[in-house]
Amino acid sequence: MKMNKIERIQKNREVALKKLDDAMDKWGPERIKMDHAVEKSKNIFLDSYRNYKNQKISEKEFLQITDNFAQTLILEDKMTRKIRKIFKPLDAEFKNWRTGHE
Repeated sequence: MKMNKIERIQKNREVALKKLDDAMDKWGPERIKMDHAVEKSKNIFLDSYRNYKNQKISEKEFLQITDNFAQTLILEDKMTRKIRKIFKPLDAEFKNWRTGHE
C-alpha cells in the first residue's frame, strides 16, 4: 500500500527527530563538560585579573592564566564549530518536514 503525503511527512518527521535526538545525546555531555570548563576558566581569569590589578599576583602569573583561558576558549570554539557542522543539516532536515519537501 502506498503511503499518502501526510504519512510520508510524519515518517520523515520521526526520522529527522530521531537523528536530532541521537546527535544531542552524543554531544550533550561533552558540551556540558565544556561549558563547565569555560565557566571555571573564566572565574579563574576574572579572579586573577582582580588580583593583578591589586598587585597581588605577578604579571607573569596573570599572563599564564590569561593564556590558559584563551586556550579554553579556542577549544570551546572548535567544539562549537564541529557541533554546528553536524546540527545544521539535521536541523534543516527537521524543518524541511514541515514544508512537505523531501
